[in-house]
Amino acid sequence: MNQSSFTAITALLNAFPQSGANVKALLLTYEQALTGVGDAAVDEACRRFISGDVEGQSKTFAPSIAEFVTEARRRQEYIDLKARPRLPAPRYFPGPLAPFQVRQQKRLAENAHLPVLHENIAYDQFRKMSAAKEIPVGAKWTSAGIIYGPDPKQKSAAA
Repeated sequence: MNQSSFTAITALLNAFPQSGANVKALLLTYEQALTGVGDAAVDEACRRFISGDVEGQSKTFAPSIAEFVTEARRRQEYIDLKARPRLPAPRYFPGPLAPFQVRQQKRLAENAHLPVLHENIAYDQFRKMSAAKEIPVGAKWTSAGIIYGPDPKQKSAAA
């Protein structure tokens, strides 16, 4: 542990009521127990205990060494996770058509076998025409603004 970790632990111990313990011996015990835990994790655990952010901690007494080490290890795991390499951000590689044009082409291909009744018709106009019975039953509107007539194969199958 470096000097900043010792300072953080000392500040932690000063933030809570003191017992008659030997502070130097207590700090040496902390140092032994925190072997393998980074200084950033120790500092963060101290700040969390002082601010009362550790779940289940006593708000009136300093944490035991075991409680502190557990929180410091939890903080170290979090720091290690944050330091892991990340996947690169996804990149968009534009094709010859924009996504809306691909959908448009797909709808045109799906309805290629149907007769075209009207073009450039808004959906509201389609609904009005349909309510006024200006288009045959079974006609359909697509987002490209095209009204397709009913399927001629379905008429012959129904007859």
